[in-house]
Amino acid sequence: MREELATSLFSHPEFLVVLWLHTELDPPDGQWSAAVERLASARRSKGVALDCVRTLVISDGGSPSAAQRVQVMRDLHEGQPSRVAVVTLSLSSPVKRGVATALSWINPSVRFFQPARFQDALLYLDLVEHRREIEREYRELNERFGRLVRIFDQVSF
Repeated sequence: MREELATSLFSHPEFLVVLWLHTELDPPDGQWSAAVERLASARRSKGVALDCVRTLVISDGGSPSAAQRVQVMRDLHEGQPSRVAVVTLSLSSPVKRGVATALSWINPSVRFFQPARFQDALLYLDLVEHRREIEREYRELNERFGRLVRIFDQVSF
């Protein structure tokens, strides 16, 4: 089965930064669950408070199902709002706009950005000064993915 998402943790002096990279397909339950469990375990083992988690997503349109949204809020964010910036072009689709609305209901701290507004996403997450390191980490994720994420080349790092 092809991987539809990749994740990474980025070291930051103040925050635990969670990076997600999604293809255009919605993630299979097994891949989603494994990623959420790995990230939640890392957050707990590092002793990072929930208000110090920052999540950055670059997506060709793949998005979590309703059950997956519940799982990430329950297991990774423990039901608390957490800053999330999603960089995507897929919000022109009514279905994906509906998913975005549902995400904002369960996490009012989620924001959506066009690829050309990547700097605004970093600003929202208080990560502007780490742009180069985040870009490097995302490039490694995309290489590992076999450069499947098409939107990646449109992101204004």
